[in-house]
Amino acid sequence: MDWKLELDALIENTMAFANHVKRQPVSDLPVAVNIAEPALAATAKPAALPANIASLVSRTSERNEILRIVSTFKAHQEKMTREREHHYLQIKARMTPPMALSDDQKKSPSA
Repeated sequence: MDWKLELDALIENTMAFANHVKRQPVSDLPVAVNIAEPALAATAKPAALPANIASLVSRTSERNEILRIVSTFKAHQEKMTREREHHYLQIKARMTPPMALSDDQKKSPSA
């Protein structure tokens, strides 16, 4: 049998079944709705922190995080500055020729 014919037969059977089934009224529906509505209304409003307390908690933690990041950054910058200065002095020492000692400096050893 062709799949199109099978599909048509399935649709026909489904439509016949749907027409055969009749809706039955739910007698307890108004009672259930009267009970459920107040319960849903009571749970729909969650208790929230006051705005000033919530903002202070988040600001404090954000402020601490920012201070921690800034201090870490400053420490890193200072370390890089020291390393750069040290490297500069090493290169400068290699590039400058040693100074010639005068006769007076040669005679008197520095202690």
